[in-house]
Amino acid sequence: MRTFRSRPDTVVLSLGFIVVALLVAPCRPGYAQQQVATRFQYAAKTLCTLAGDVGFGDAFAPGRYRTVINIHNPTERKIEIARKFALAIQPGEAAGEFSITPYKSLTLEPDQAVVFNCFDISSFYCPIRGVCVHFTAIDGFLVVNSPVELDVVAVYTAHPKGGEVSTLDTQAVAGRRMPKTIVIRPEAPLAQPEKRIEMEPFKAVKP
Repeated sequence: MRTFRSRPDTVVLSLGFIVVALLVAPCRPGYAQQQVATRFQYAAKTLCTLAGDVGFGDAFAPGRYRTVINIHNPTERKIEIARKFALAIQPGEAAGEFSITPYKSLTLEPDQAVVFNCFDISSFYCPIRGVCVHFTAIDGFLVVNSPVELDVVAVYTAHPKGGEVSTLDTQAVAGRRMPKTIVIRPEAPLAQPEKRIEMEPFKAVKP
């Protein structure tokens, strides 16, 4: 009977390939992706003027508009939620590359409440896909996906140019049952030199 023996150099070479494969695997694109399992979705209407007295043109009365969105975890356990922003554009206009931002994750402790203001929302666009987008005003929806039902309340204020608050309103945002597993992808670094895009409201953002 013929006996086969492994050559030492073959064994060493095979082990070398295994080690290299283990080292390279974590570096593959998408390795750092996070998945968030959710069951409910909330869409909070958002209106913000961001550049002084520059507003929404003829779409709204001249003045300054602000939105604050409160999110509360009513449960007794820590949860992971995901949020993004969907920009409102003109009917019939093709959505731009940045019209809907990628999802970002957020951990909420038991009974914890957080707040998003206009400038928190504008930060969804800086950076976004390697560039920064700056809006004179922004109109759209803050979309929140959660594994449990949340308390979501939007607070709206407005005032004329140079005046004090003239109107305030609150709205409880109803959730819809929408089971979905969301993939959170790492944000691309800003391009060098840094690229910035200035945008007016109701326009699709294009690089």
